[in-house]
Amino acid sequence: MSLEKAAQMGLQIIGGFLQSKYQKRLARTKARMIKQFANYNANVKDMEARSVLDTMKAETTRSYKQKRKFMETQRAAFAKTGATLSGTPSSVLLDQALEMQYDIANERRNRMLQAQTLTQTGKTTRYEGKLDAKSALLEGKAAAKSSLISGFTGAGVSYFAD
Repeated sequence: MSLEKAAQMGLQIIGGFLQSKYQKRLARTKARMIKQFANYNANVKDMEARSVLDTMKAETTRSYKQKRKFMETQRAAFAKTGATLSGTPSSVLLDQALEMQYDIANERRNRMLQAQTLTQTGKTTRYEGKLDAKSALLEGKAAAKSSLISGFTGAGVSYFAD
């Protein structure tokens, strides 16, 4: 075997190792970027969920204030007409108060569901990011093995050529 052939085989093997190392590093970088992107998106969803809960608290406070104001207005209107707060006027006030309470509870329920959906979306995004990162690592390992095999195959072909 000539010195030139031995050098060529050595370079192909070294090239395969270097390419393999590069593929692994590239896969780790890609996996890290995928995880970071997924975590960022999940954090955005978590912030949106907190914002929805804060909005719910503010809306609830405002709704209760409006309810109290409305009920005071109704009581004043009944008192102005000289009606007593027993019988029909009382039941009307009670029905209105219950209806308002149901509306407030329903609004709170809808906001809670919205916040839970956003939180779950964030969790799903994180999980999918982990799976995608794992997939990127596996692809990188496969590419690294392929590079190693190419280097050794190239060296073998050089050896048997001529």
